[in-house]
Amino acid sequence: MTAMIAPVAVIAWRWRTALGADIEAAVTRMLAGESGAIANPEPAYRVRAIAPIAGAPPRTRHDRFVRRLGAFAIDAATQVAAGLAPDLRLGLYSAVGGLRAHWDDMLAAFVRQRDDGIDAWALGLREIHPFWMLRHLSNNVHALLAADLGARGDGATYGGASAGAQAIAAAAWALHAGAIDTAIVVAHDSLLEPETLVELGERDQGQLPGEAAAALVLVRPDDPRARDRLASVAAFAGAGAPTGDAMRGAIDAFSAMGPIDLVDGDHALPAATARTAIAAAFGEIGAVTPLVQTIALAGILKRTRARVALGLAAGEPDLITAIRIEVPA
Repeated sequence: MTAMIAPVAVIAWRWRTALGADIEAAVTRMLAGESGAIANPEPAYRVRAIAPIAGAPPRTRHDRFVRRLGAFAIDAATQVAAGLAPDLRLGLYSAVGGLRAHWDDMLAAFVRQRDDGIDAWALGLREIHPFWMLRHLSNNVHALLAADLGARGDGATYGGASAGAQAIAAAAWALHAGAIDTAIVVAHDSLLEPETLVELGERDQGQLPGEAAAALVLVRPDDPRARDRLASVAAFAGAGAPTGDAMRGAIDAFSAMGPIDLVDGDHALPAATARTAIAAAFGEIGAVTPLVQTIALAGILKRTRARVALGLAAGEPDLITAIRIEVPA
C-alpha cells in the first residue's frame, strides 16, 4: 500500500476522452448527465455499450512504434508540454494498462492454422514481422516522449490498473525530493480490446468499458507557476478488497488532510458527501482513471462552492486508487 500525501500543483492538463478533447465542453456535458457511450458496433459481444475516443489521433513520425491509444497519449503530452521552458529539469512518468498482444494484429497469423500445428509458418506465421511485438511495449510512449521533449530527469513507466496513481505519486516524490523541477505524467488505457470485452461480457455486470489518454504537468506547490492553478493533488494506490480496509484506508488518509466536499466513486463513501458520475460519462478507463478524475473533478470544483474532491477507483485484481484534488478558494 502506497500513499503520497505531500501534494503537488497541477499547472497544465490535456485529455482525449469519449466526451472529446475540449475539457470545458466535456465537463459541461458530464454535469448535464451526458455520456460518451455508444452502441457497440460489434454485435458478437455481450457488452452492448462502449465509450471510445472518436476518430483517429494525428499522424506522427512515431506511428510505426505505437498503436492508437499510445498516439493519443503522445498527442496530449506534447500539447501539455508546449509552454514549458526548455532549461528546466523535466521528469517524465508514464502509465499504461499493461502489455498486451492485440488480437487484430495476430489474426493474419492464426486464422488459417491447423489444430495439429503442421505447416504453421506457411499457414500464417510468416505474415507477422519479426519485430511486431516491439510496437506493443509498455514503455514506448515514455521513450518516444522523453526523446521528443528532452526529458532528462527522473522518470519511470508503470503498468496495471493502479498505474496512473503510481505515476502521480512517483512524480510527487521526485518533486519534493528536489530531483526534478517539473514533472509530466501521461497515461493511456483501453478496455475495448477483444479479450477485455469478452471477459466483461461474461461477468455481465453492466459496466461501460471505455478508453482515454491524459497528461498533467506537476510542480511543487511553492513554484511561482502554481499561482491560481489547481492547488494540490495527492495520489494513493493500494491492494486489498475495494470495499474493505484498503478503500477505507484511502478515505481516512485523505480525510486526515481536511474535509472532503465531493467524492467520485462506486464504493462505500463517507456520509455528507456528494457523488459525481465520471465513470458513467467516460466509461471504465483503467490506468488513466486518476488523471481523468483529477481534470474532471477540478473542473467541477471550479463551478461549485466545493473546494476539495476525492476520486476513488477499483480495478482487477483487487487494486484501488484514490486521488485528492483541491482548488484555490
